[in-house]
Amino acid sequence: MDRFAFLSGLPRTGSTVLGTLLSQHPDLHPTSTSVVRHQLSYIKRFVLGESPYYDVKDPASPCWGIMRGMLYGGYEHITEEVVVEKDRGWATDVPLIQKLTGAEPRILSPVRSIPEIIASFILISRKIGRQSKIEDEVREANRESNVWTLSRIIWEKYIYGSWRDFKAGFENHPECFLLLEYDDIVSDPKKTMNLITTYLDVSPWVPSTTGLVNPNPENDNVYGMPGLHDVKSELKRTSPPAWEILGDECYEFWERKELEFWRGKT
Repeated sequence: MDRFAFLSGLPRTGSTVLGTLLSQHPDLHPTSTSVVRHQLSYIKRFVLGESPYYDVKDPASPCWGIMRGMLYGGYEHITEEVVVEKDRGWATDVPLIQKLTGAEPRILSPVRSIPEIIASFILISRKIGRQSKIEDEVREANRESNVWTLSRIIWEKYIYGSWRDFKAGFENHPECFLLLEYDDIVSDPKKTMNLITTYLDVSPWVPSTTGLVNPNPENDNVYGMPGLHDVKSELKRTSPPAWEILGDECYEFWERKELEFWRGKT
């Protein structure tokens, strides 16, 4: 492993599918949702009296070497040239990446309209049924399960935090992000891979779109959403349009909010 790229953005935007496609490239090693960034945050928050090891405000403090060792040491066994480290929070940690790697971050960020993200969550929740964590949230709120209640809970508990962090990171450091439209990932993977290989400065590659298997399966029961990171064997769009799931009124409500701050910038 020689260097890092990062995969960070919003949920239900195709990041798992993208990681599956990237895994086919001989020079790229995409990870599952990583714990590295969270482990680094413990070091950043830890205070031990006046110990210089934990004075993160001091650029010469050994704590930075500790954190650098955690990031690079976690992947010292990887033979591919570029590790694509996946964590939604990397979007807000551009200065940390710069400090640890000594380079400008290259962050891959799939994007998708907010109504479509909400509709995608509703579809997977319906597939799971009453055992869905989202349905648990509805019952805990003592609300009726309908598209209005579901969409509000999904926005507040499953999207907003990532959206806020992604927005802040992108607005402060737009030069560090490669935005990738969900529709392009699914319908034109060759174009998407061309953009990525150019951006990451690796050899061109045409991904296979059949016989797909997620190389980094996750324990989705932890999220209360089994199947959340499943990948279909063939790359194609199968979900209905968002307005069919949300209904016209609810769809227009979310569309009018214009939460897609990246529009016109992909």
